[in-house]
Amino acid sequence: MSCTFVLMKLVRQIPNALTLTNLLLGTMAIIALTNALVGTAMLLMAGSLVADVFDGAIARKLGIADGLGIQLDSLADMVTFGVLPAMMIFYCGARYGGGMPGQEMIAIFASLSAVSAGLRLGRFNIDVRPREYFWGLATPAGGILVAGWLWAQHTGRDYGFGVADMPWLGVAVPVFLMIAFQIPLKLPGLKSPKAGIITAIALAVLTLVGIFTLGPIAVPAGIVAYVLLGLLNLVIRWY
Repeated sequence: MSCTFVLMKLVRQIPNALTLTNLLLGTMAIIALTNALVGTAMLLMAGSLVADVFDGAIARKLGIADGLGIQLDSLADMVTFGVLPAMMIFYCGARYGGGMPGQEMIAIFASLSAVSAGLRLGRFNIDVRPREYFWGLATPAGGILVAGWLWAQHTGRDYGFGVADMPWLGVAVPVFLMIAFQIPLKLPGLKSPKAGIITAIALAVLTLVGIFTLGPIAVPAGIVAYVLLGLLNLVIRWY
């Protein structure tokens, strides 16, 4: 067995290694959050997001069509962008809600948002439509929304509409995710080489500008605006 053959075999495992890194970091983030290490949990989630972006990109670049990789990717996303955000939603309600009532209700709806993410990922695995667009909010985007919301609460900056000011957000956020994951929104994706680069740059610039001007709340606000644009596109297509 030649060294070149072995090297090629190892290179072809890079996407799966990145996917498993996503899963590892997501699991570590859950453990960190259960120990109230909010900053650590968000950093680990950010690392998971980077691994999630590059595993698919590298697989496409290498021309790898790996059935195992597709399944692993969805399983990892279920942990990092399904279970972890559900725990973040409940943490927001329990930690920053000022002892508000209805935490059992928040726990139920947070768990249902994770179930909705699982359904979204399952449909994605069997969806044969072109991947230039996301059909329904992608689960990583939902995770970013929740992480940004938690980040805004964690900084202690008074926006006037935190969990303590508006306790119903503990239910509204997971309900928003449950709907956004399932409705047939056609949202710009990162799969098409040209459109993906333009979308990624535009989102990165807008996010950075928003964070510097508005603070962490710009992150969930940007995701909500992204979904609203998809809804507008859906209405236009209907008419």
